[in-house]
Amino acid sequence: MTGLMCPGMGKFKSSATGKGYVGEIMVHKVSGEAGVVENVIESQSGWAPQITLKLKDGSSKKGKLSDFKEATAEQKRSFPIPDVDETAGLTT
Repeated sequence: MTGLMCPGMGKFKSSATGKGYVGEIMVHKVSGEAGVVENVIESQSGWAPQITLKLKDGSSKKGKLSDFKEATAEQKRSFPIPDVDETAGLTT
């Protein structure tokens, strides 16, 4: 019953394929910078999934999923919550 969700549970994420990581707050292990996952290239033919992390300053970090880790509760709280318009792609 993999992939089923019950009400109240978080969204389903798969580290094997990279599915479900878009919009998550993660931390680049080397630099320690937190950001929001903007894009995921799913794993193919034995290659690890790759993600693009958009940082607070607007720059991006790209790398394998293993180059990043889940953000702590403290890091998630310090990260700005996107406006509804931004998440819908309606920025001006």
